[in-house]
Amino acid sequence: MAYATSEPNVTYVHYLETHPIETSFLIGVMLIIIIIGTVGNIFIIGAVAVTKSLRTTANYFVINMAICDVILAGPVNIFFVVAIFTGERWFAIRKEFCGALAFLCLSACLASLACVAFIAINRYVCICKSSVYPTIFSKRNTIVVNIVIWLYSMWLNFAVFGGWGRYTYDRKMIGCVWDRMEHRAFSLSFLAGVFIPIGIVAICNALIFWKVYQTKRKIAGVGKEGDKKMDKEIKLAKVLFLVFLIFLMMNSPFIAVILFDSADVFPVLVYVIVVQLMHGNASGVNCFVYGVSNKAFREGYKNFYYKMFGVCGVKRSLANPANDNSMTNYSTVVPNVET
Repeated sequence: MAYATSEPNVTYVHYLETHPIETSFLIGVMLIIIIIGTVGNIFIIGAVAVTKSLRTTANYFVINMAICDVILAGPVNIFFVVAIFTGERWFAIRKEFCGALAFLCLSACLASLACVAFIAINRYVCICKSSVYPTIFSKRNTIVVNIVIWLYSMWLNFAVFGGWGRYTYDRKMIGCVWDRMEHRAFSLSFLAGVFIPIGIVAICNALIFWKVYQTKRKIAGVGKEGDKKMDKEIKLAKVLFLVFLIFLMMNSPFIAVILFDSADVFPVLVYVIVVQLMHGNASGVNCFVYGVSNKAFREGYKNFYYKMFGVCGVKRSLANPANDNSMTNYSTVVPNVET
């Protein structure tokens, strides 16, 4: 899977030359992820920007996550494709650039996952502890938390600058990341940044499900009005569970591969799949989840589209702006189920 260069005792990989069919297919898949992820997340940001009822503190996390996902879908994945076309040597002689790209990739990944966790916490507080929601998630507090998310996401990179770990071109991930084999502790630290958000999302969803169960028991004898409220909460709970499963399925394989392949024996294909599943979850899934499960975001997409293209100067408006601070702003973790 490699070819020799003119440099003595150095062999670089170039999968496009050694495996043209498989690599061409991979390029096609990645280009689709790049286009959908970039356009989709720009629409998420645009929908919030042009739609007044979406400009809530809950959606500050959504905007922050969309920015992370644009970085992953755009610059990071674009240079994954560049790595396929140019081969390892192009990055080997540009170590500083490779390091900068790895810095961007790791920071955006950790920040995106942290945003997912805080969205789950936000929805838990909104649904289960609504009386304290305005205090905890005030505008100032939410802005501070989003800034802290980015500072937190860079802590592993700062460790690299201190000599713990290093950036390199990974032949199996086909891109610039950290050195998996030389610094195992660094790998485990990064995995903690993936696993902890998954745990937080799981706990928050479990608590929300418990709240739904308790509500069901309390309103069992209320009648039709209670039934309607319960139907809405059950529908929400089902969506929460489905989205959590998607989140779990697309991020867990990466954790498993890094944990169990300490000898670096898994094939390239396995690494490429788990990395792109993570990127795909961030890049391609969010915009579809919003559009399918959230009426407010569907209208927001339309508003942004009309703002961009100015179709006949039509101004779009949302049907129920009064629901801003209730359950109208659900993300990948807990989308609104209003239809």
